[in-house]
Amino acid sequence: MQKLLIFLALLTSTNLYALSMQKAIDLALIANHSIKEQEHILNETKYNYKSSQGKFYPSLNITYGQTTSNRKNNYNQNTTDSFGANIQYNLFNGFSDFYNTKSQKYLYEAQKYYLQSTTEDIILLVKSAYINILRQKQSVIVAKQSKDLLEEQKRESAEFYRVGFIPKNDLLAVEVELNKAIQNLLSAQSMLNYYIKTLERYTRIKINLDDINELQLHTPTLVEEKLKSIMLEKRAEILYLDNIIQSKDSNIKSARGEFLPDLNLIGEYTNSDNLKNSKNINNESTIQLQVSINIFNGLSDKYNLESAKTNKMAFTSQRANLIEELELQLFNAIENYNLALNAYEVSKVALTQAEENYRISKNRYKARIMSTSDFLDAEYLLTEARSNVVLNRYAIIQSLAEIERITQSKLVSFK
Repeated sequence: MQKLLIFLALLTSTNLYALSMQKAIDLALIANHSIKEQEHILNETKYNYKSSQGKFYPSLNITYGQTTSNRKNNYNQNTTDSFGANIQYNLFNGFSDFYNTKSQKYLYEAQKYYLQSTTEDIILLVKSAYINILRQKQSVIVAKQSKDLLEEQKRESAEFYRVGFIPKNDLLAVEVELNKAIQNLLSAQSMLNYYIKTLERYTRIKINLDDINELQLHTPTLVEEKLKSIMLEKRAEILYLDNIIQSKDSNIKSARGEFLPDLNLIGEYTNSDNLKNSKNINNESTIQLQVSINIFNGLSDKYNLESAKTNKMAFTSQRANLIEELELQLFNAIENYNLALNAYEVSKVALTQAEENYRISKNRYKARIMSTSDFLDAEYLLTEARSNVVLNRYAIIQSLAEIERITQSKLVSFK
């Protein structure tokens, strides 16, 4: 009910105001089925943990039976009632129950981190979808600008062709480039629609492109060793495996307990009487201290112990492999971030140069001292420069989002 109220509140605010990245994340976390799945599994592990604690309490059983025989007893009756109660309490079993409970507790804690990992994955998916929309929105603008420039050039070329300044193949070349620009615009718009649909799937709401807030560009200085330290401390997948390994270690200790004696305190009470003669009652009460130890069971306990040890080693290797993979991911993400930073600065300079080049080329083309193909090249360079600025700007933002996921820490405020 609480999540439903939060969802409705976010839905109302989203309809009234612009959709920020944080609002999109909040909506996605409430509605996501993968998170709900992991929450159910978390509850399952919690109940398994509570169930394992029952071993530390005594067990009480009550029995009732009625026996009918074709032979009569000494009291000339053939039916006997019996009632019994049994209470049993384990005093010692090699600490197997203790370590089984610890193992379940570690599994419960591990599932918390698995849920956290799933949540972080969803957050990155939403961030990426949000960034993709903004980037593609700008790409559509660039594609439309390219189409508009070529339409203008087509009109001028058509007039030049009409008066005989250029041959027909020059006009056809412009028309070919214009058609290509129209196709690029349609493709860019289609991809934008797909990205919007993707974010709608995550948030479960209808999204208006004009309601999506633009993101500020942040360029923090990143230190790899510092980020690596944060990653090793906070990354949910590492903490998940840490708890799994602790659980497996408890399983090993529990398996060793099978080689030790079992000590139980047992109390029993039985009552039997005759249905037609209530004076014929037999009562019996016993208390016993039972000690048992397995001498041989086909080496099952030995191999169970070896299996538990091997299982722990497998997860230890998995943890080491995960850390190596995460360190590589972090290195690659930082490299991509630095590359995007440098490329963004270069692309801004290139855009200024391309704009000036296009202005000069346009004047030279109108003065008929530049060929049509050279003017088309100038338009192509301008469109490419605009595209590179857009791509590199959002590559910086995307890289930061990925680094935040890898390190599971907040580097910037996406606003």
